[in-house]
Amino acid sequence: MFRLEALKAKHGDCLILQWGKSDAPQDRKVALIDGGPDTVYATWLKPRLKALAQELGRENFKLDLTMVSHIDDDHIQGILDFADDIENGDPPADIGVLWHNSLEGLLDHVIEDVPAVHSVTASLAGAPAGTTDKWYSKVLSSVPQGQMLHAFSQRHGIDHLRNDPYQPLVVLRDGVDDAAFSGLTLKVIGPNAEELDKLRTQWKEKRREDITAAYSDRSPYNLSSIVVMATFGGRTALLTGDARGDRIIEGLARRGMLDDDGKIHVNLLKLMHHGSRNNVDAAFFSTVTADVYVVSGDDVKFPNPHEQAMKWLAHARGDDDYKIYCTYDLPYMREIFGHRLVVPHDDASVVVDIEALEPTDG
Repeated sequence: MFRLEALKAKHGDCLILQWGKSDAPQDRKVALIDGGPDTVYATWLKPRLKALAQELGRENFKLDLTMVSHIDDDHIQGILDFADDIENGDPPADIGVLWHNSLEGLLDHVIEDVPAVHSVTASLAGAPAGTTDKWYSKVLSSVPQGQMLHAFSQRHGIDHLRNDPYQPLVVLRDGVDDAAFSGLTLKVIGPNAEELDKLRTQWKEKRREDITAAYSDRSPYNLSSIVVMATFGGRTALLTGDARGDRIIEGLARRGMLDDDGKIHVNLLKLMHHGSRNNVDAAFFSTVTADVYVVSGDDVKFPNPHEQAMKWLAHARGDDDYKIYCTYDLPYMREIFGHRLVVPHDDASVVVDIEALEPTDG
């Protein structure tokens, strides 16, 4: 089996990946990828993990992998709520191997100077005029979230497994083997170590200055987003966090995964940044194609999946045979994709049976 489940996570991401040599409970392995923003754990994730524990016949089973793609609130908060339940409540599962790149770890600097954080991180996030306070609050709330998760891993006795086998950080480096989890292969596509090193150097040199013009990337979180190609049984799933499309293509090229025309086809593509138009251009959808696309967004707090980006996707694929799974039933998505759109009905999630797709690897 090879299956991806996308839970209703409002404007965030919350994914459960399962794989195994059969669908039998003793053969199934489970990874949790991101936990969504506030309330998602209590409303959707905890009940789903409880149900999964019953399916597996394993009370308080240990996840084979828990991955936080980056420290943005709409990805990490649900994992923090889960961790709090493990320490203080009645958890439905436990965390074993934890993949998590904190912003502080990436920058190799403990953020203590509040004025410096204000000027630097607001510029990194590309804050529009008059919205600096919003971006400032966003950064200051998410950096401690990363600290809290790191502290949990230490208290819980799993810090030695954090980012295993890529300690100290999960980043794209040359000459590094793929990670293997009971037959599942994870090939790191991003973040790029060289780009992070440039960011780290400039942070150290200019952290007490206003450096609005010093960076081209619009978000410190998205620059650090973990991107992996998950492969099992010849099927492939490209899991992108909130990374930028051009950085993903660069990572795929560096790993030698593009064909002679500079393109790649995968079984499943999790659309980056909830289908935002800020992370992709029209050409991306002709370069990276998939049998199935998965996008998480409710078009409430942010206009994602963004209508323009979804039209780019639909135009690029034309009459091709593909499906797009969205965690919410949005009228404009039905208008753009028609019969290709799959949404939850009474359930809290959409489930893609990747194993049922034709192999794309090997």
